[in-house]
Amino acid sequence: MRVHMDAGSAVADARRIYGADTRFGRRERVGPSYFFVGALLVMVVGLLLRLWNLGTASLWTDEVLTALRAQAPFRESLRSLMSAGNQTPLYFWSLRLLPNSTEALLRLPSALLGLLGIALLMAVVLRFYRDREMALWAGALLAVNPFHVWLSRTARPYSMVFVLSLIVTFSFFQLWRGHRSRRVWLVFTLTSLIAYATHFTTAALLGAQGMLFAFAYLAERRLRPWFRQWVAAQIVAAVPALTWTYVVLSRLDKEVTQWIARPELRDIPLTLWNMTLGYNGEFEWALVPGLMIVTLGLVFGVSYALSEQRRNEHNFYWLWLFVGPLTFTFLLSTLIVSIYVDRYFMVFLPALLVLIVQGWYRFSPQMWRVALGMIIGTNLYMVLFSFYDGSFRREDWPDAAAYVAERVQPGDAILLERDNTYEAFTRYYAQTDPYLAGEDEVRSVRLVMLAEMADPDVLAQQADRLWVIYRNPNEDVHRLGVMPDFDPFDPSLTTLGEWLSTRRLQVQEIRAFNGLKVLLLDPAGGWTQAQP
Repeated sequence: MRVHMDAGSAVADARRIYGADTRFGRRERVGPSYFFVGALLVMVVGLLLRLWNLGTASLWTDEVLTALRAQAPFRESLRSLMSAGNQTPLYFWSLRLLPNSTEALLRLPSALLGLLGIALLMAVVLRFYRDREMALWAGALLAVNPFHVWLSRTARPYSMVFVLSLIVTFSFFQLWRGHRSRRVWLVFTLTSLIAYATHFTTAALLGAQGMLFAFAYLAERRLRPWFRQWVAAQIVAAVPALTWTYVVLSRLDKEVTQWIARPELRDIPLTLWNMTLGYNGEFEWALVPGLMIVTLGLVFGVSYALSEQRRNEHNFYWLWLFVGPLTFTFLLSTLIVSIYVDRYFMVFLPALLVLIVQGWYRFSPQMWRVALGMIIGTNLYMVLFSFYDGSFRREDWPDAAAYVAERVQPGDAILLERDNTYEAFTRYYAQTDPYLAGEDEVRSVRLVMLAEMADPDVLAQQADRLWVIYRNPNEDVHRLGVMPDFDPFDPSLTTLGEWLSTRRLQVQEIRAFNGLKVLLLDPAGGWTQAQP
């Protein structure tokens, strides 16, 4: 692979390939003023979609764990992270330094990082390809991308992963092009360290960089001295994450719940569907044009990245950042242990979007503008419709907790399946009006977990009535909003479902909420008509 080591030749080569080459329809058509206005509009749209009613939706179960780790005493926070066994502490403990008392404040860092990701994507595309219009289209695609919008509205580290992916990528290419000052090395090493300590999937960045070296190393001897420096920087960056992983694994005293199903080949196109247009489990004919455009753009983009690897290291890097983790995760999940979840792929979302833009950008401006415009229109439809129908609210713990608190009686008990549902329910149960007013029938109710009970029938014998809080056990590796409905009496779903299946006649009442159901049981065997 031919490598341009100095900045001047890199700029000249970028202009030769991406400047006014009429084969690709790439004449510069956007001036600085137009770009500024366009970028500002993109940022405003991105901000509105990420901040709209940010605090109205209930925290879902994973976010409740974020709240626990950010708000609880340090030892309890540490215990929660250690018990999970597969999560690093940096993101969660960083929230302890910020205001985090409400749902909106917990999610605000993710929303702002999501906005920063839009700005960084436009900046990186502009720097790599020297094309303002391409940068605007890439930013617009991200601003309305349902996958990125939803995860930017979630108190989890995924929008932070996106930002770190771009910073690490940019600083790596600064080094690749010969800008190897101490400041660049410091930025690269520090952001790599933060990335690895934020989410294990960011190891894909190391893999993509390694593949670039692998294809260029033998052909370019000048890479060899700084390749050793790169290896040293990676070792330093990996030490905190590896140390944490060793400590957690050495102290893990219980089996971690494995809920992720092994993927099938059909999951790969569903992942790409979700990451580009948003997937809610339903097929609509309105999505067909967008799906076709995304598919063709990705095919073209991958093809160009392969055919032009000798003169365009950027696209070749994006290719490996996209293909590498997807292939590795699929094979690992199929053959050994499944970790295949769409939100874990946030690290290569920049690569996916840039490859699609690159794929279409080789055609006439009239064609690619219509194509990318249709993707943006489809994305806006998916995001706004989820706001309209409320499907972005994954779990409705506040209404469920209020429903129970208003109806409990002395002698009742509340049964939850395990610790994550217990934390979620008790968080909102303690915020209900009856509880805050100090009403004895609410405060004196026993709350217990099925997972900690040797014999649940003992509880039923001791309680006049039993409230069962059943979180939707359906887990979908693709969907980000509300999950499909479930039958609470299906014994094959969970231990709680198996327990309930033998007690249908004791059920007096069932109430459904987004993401969970509340059942009232009479241990004496009373029965009224109940609809699941």
